[in-house]
Amino acid sequence: MWIYYKNKENFDRLIENFQADWHDNIHILSDFDRTLTYHFVDGKKRPSIVSVLRSEWYLWEQYSKKAYELFDTYHPIEIDPNISIEVKKEKMLEWWTKHLELKVVSKLHKDDISKVSNSWIIRLRKGVKELFWILNEKNIPLVIITANGLWVDSISSYLDYEKCNYKNIHIVWNQFEFWNDWYATGFKNAIVHVFNKDETALELFPEIHKKIENRKNVILLWDSLWDVGMIEWFEYKNLLKIWFLNDKQDELLEKYLQNYDIVITWDTDIEFFHWFNIL
Repeated sequence: MWIYYKNKENFDRLIENFQADWHDNIHILSDFDRTLTYHFVDGKKRPSIVSVLRSEWYLWEQYSKKAYELFDTYHPIEIDPNISIEVKKEKMLEWWTKHLELKVVSKLHKDDISKVSNSWIIRLRKGVKELFWILNEKNIPLVIITANGLWVDSISSYLDYEKCNYKNIHIVWNQFEFWNDWYATGFKNAIVHVFNKDETALELFPEIHKKIENRKNVILLWDSLWDVGMIEWFEYKNLLKIWFLNDKQDELLEKYLQNYDIVITWDTDIEFFHWFNIL
């Protein structure tokens, strides 16, 4: 594991500020896929939760075929550094809308969500369970924002499976509607996608926002280079941005360090939290 600091003096000052204000003023905002979970397992790249549904053929054959077609159309737009964020937002909204509609047409069932969530393919980073336990013991909210499109049960069910789904964990998600609580029949109009994990997402969940609005010291945990602006809506006092650079370290490290306080490389564990002594 390698930890890179944007500015070590500023980082030490942040840690002192967090320690001075104590636990009652902290909350954590985090991504899930490849942030709380490993990017690689046994040398193989691990998929996101939603891509497990696509690749493992849990739904009818045409679902996977059409889902891959959508991926091939929109993913190049998502990762192209030459396309503006405004265009990316527009195209990602198109992609997520079409994909959610495809799940409904394919008769997504809650059992499918459970199968994906309990898949061996997904694995929490070492130290995440311990971190969750500490946060619960000290009543520090953890808000997980996900655009995976598999409803809250996809993460909640997985955390149940791992025996670490505590009451202080709150999940912001794309919301499906289910017929008789089993088959997806539609979804709420507002859609969370990879480029609006910000005020657009949390405005949809006022009950979660209420739990964190007075906790002005924020720790961000993320892995995407595009999520740098996702806290701009929140009037924070101190902000610690911890980012995971799981791949292409030589190519992307300097760009990550321009935006984040700490960059963790080589898809490592999360036990470094113990060193900071702020939780």
